[in-house]
Amino acid sequence: MKAQVKVERLEMNDPTFEAGAVKTARARLANPTAKQFTYSVELYLGAAKAATSGVGTVTIPAGGYIDVNFVLVMPAAEGGYPVFLDVWSDSNLLKHYQATENVAITIAPAIEVGPIIWV
Repeated sequence: MKAQVKVERLEMNDPTFEAGAVKTARARLANPTAKQFTYSVELYLGAAKAATSGVGTVTIPAGGYIDVNFVLVMPAAEGGYPVFLDVWSDSNLLKHYQATENVAITIAPAIEVGPIIWV
């Protein structure tokens, strides 16, 4: 039996984040086959992987599903980044999923003031 997977949803709250923030996205992955499989999964931002969850593994029972959390450190550069989720079985890419919304990275103004010294 050949491994299959369905990405049923990819959840993120407001997809606008501060550069360098640590955020979690959750995806529901379903195994539509009659056999349990172990999959390799990776969530990343941009085709060049400006941020990545790293590759992890999940095992999904036959006909079942699992909610998977992906933790990423947001990129340092401002801009919009498409969100991708890749799922493999062995070395076969089963799904290259793109989320419907991009992540927007912003850098808010900030300032640090040192002591005032009279000279």
